[in-house]
Amino acid sequence: MNDFYEWLYEHYAEPRLSSAQFSSIYHIQCQEWQAVAENLSRHDRLLSYDLMDTLKHDWGALAFACGIQAGLALAAGLKA
Repeated sequence: MNDFYEWLYEHYAEPRLSSAQFSSIYHIQCQEWQAVAENLSRHDRLLSYDLMDTLKHDWGALAFACGIQAGLALAAGLKA
């Protein structure tokens, strides 16, 4: 992914996102996963949390970049 988009996401979008804005389904699934993770070994639990954090970061930055690209494409179409 373009480093500029990742930087934009990390400095613009990510700080404004909080889990309070997510749906109740998200919160229920987080609670369910935490209950499951308690039964994992410490190593597996840390790996699973690292994976979830990486997925949130990577997919969040990618979705943000796609949104910027779509917005730019729409704006270019409006000028033509």
